[in-house]
Amino acid sequence: MDFTDFHFERPWLLALGGVVAALLFVLLRWSQNKRQRSLATFAAERLLNQLIANFSAPRRLTKDIALALAAWLMMAALAGPRWGREISSEPSASEDVVFVLDISKSMLVADMRPNRLARAKASIANFIKRKGTGNVGLVAFAGQAFLQCPLTRDYDAFFRTLDETDTSSIQVSGTDIGRAIEEAELAFSSGRNRKLLIILTDGEDLEAGGVEAAKKLARKGLVIHAVGVGTSAGGPINIITPLGAIESLKNSSGEEVLSRLDESTLQKLAESTGGRFVRLGQAGEGMESLRLAIQAGTDALGSMRQGIPREEWFLSAVLFLLIGESLYSTRRRPLP
Repeated sequence: MDFTDFHFERPWLLALGGVVAALLFVLLRWSQNKRQRSLATFAAERLLNQLIANFSAPRRLTKDIALALAAWLMMAALAGPRWGREISSEPSASEDVVFVLDISKSMLVADMRPNRLARAKASIANFIKRKGTGNVGLVAFAGQAFLQCPLTRDYDAFFRTLDETDTSSIQVSGTDIGRAIEEAELAFSSGRNRKLLIILTDGEDLEAGGVEAAKKLARKGLVIHAVGVGTSAGGPINIITPLGAIESLKNSSGEEVLSRLDESTLQKLAESTGGRFVRLGQAGEGMESLRLAIQAGTDALGSMRQGIPREEWFLSAVLFLLIGESLYSTRRRPLP
């Protein structure tokens, strides 16, 4: 059996299950001891030995252990056990695509013409125009993330929102990819359409939570494609001063801050969900190759679902223990 990505959705229930099982076991042992004390006060020692002659204490203990274990397995089933992979052979009728666009100050770097943000927005628009089907949505992020456009087939409305989205759309500075991914997950509807998330960023995850957030989405069958916007050489971050002048951002030492494409982070982010990492390219060729791969159904494992629900295994074990416990007698086995 494939135990890939073994985990529990609610691991805290495992600990609670351990407490419940322990309390049940203690209660069962206390109840048994109480019955024995009651018999001792009711009958004389010689008569008591005759009454419990066929009773097996080890068998009673085995039954109590079985009941406690069944209680823990029941809690484990409620904890949401997940493992393995499932690949669907049925092609989906359409895709729900949520674009996650980095609008932090580093996207104003001009190592792509006219700058990273303008090139990323143009590539998104070109992607949708060429694809022509399916629902699309937009999440913008910097130090915070917000849904700019819910999933829709009204492409004109989407394009208007995309055009209006810029570095002033979110006032919280920084780059939090993890928060952006979490916001994008909420944008997806609960339909049968294939769910794709395409993130366009320079990869500088200042909060360092993007890869972990992506792994959580992989367990739910969502695929993240990462599009690297920028170059490895990078460039200075230009900002507008209160007086309207354009200056490059400098650190505390007065040195010019350079922003470079972080390919390593984006590769890890995409690989964790079975997606692809591509460089956008000066002419948007990376997005075009990604569109063609999605359209041809060859974009890695888009139909794969990781972390399949496995509650039935635990519930089957519970049923087996309960039936076994009920059939298992506390009577001693007769001597041969």
